[in-house]
Amino acid sequence: MDALAGSCTDAVAPAGDLPVRDRHGNWTYGFCVVVDDRRQGVDLVIRGRDLLHATAGQIRLGRVLGRATSPTFLHHPLIRRPDGSKLSKSAGDTGVRELREAGRRAEEVIAMAAAATGWRPA
Repeated sequence: MDALAGSCTDAVAPAGDLPVRDRHGNWTYGFCVVVDDRRQGVDLVIRGRDLLHATAGQIRLGRVLGRATSPTFLHHPLIRRPDGSKLSKSAGDTGVRELREAGRRAEEVIAMAAAATGWRPA
């Protein structure tokens, strides 16, 4: 159950188990977030909708690692460029830090993000 997307079902490990290390021997994102969340007692995970597909495998891994109760997940819509691709700091898109350093107030940044996702207050 996703707090925003609602009821979700997904096949766990349709392409095999979640890798814990990449081809260079580095710990993978999927493994690290499960371990970190468990160690830190995280009970609410908020992330982009593009990561919704990874949740079933991460819940399973958490159970294998001894997590009795899965955290609540909330996957928010992504803010996208006009061409439909997702915004990315690694691609040079402006981040919250840059907006704040440029003098934007927190309320403005939140309003900009909300408007970009199509959210309108009730």
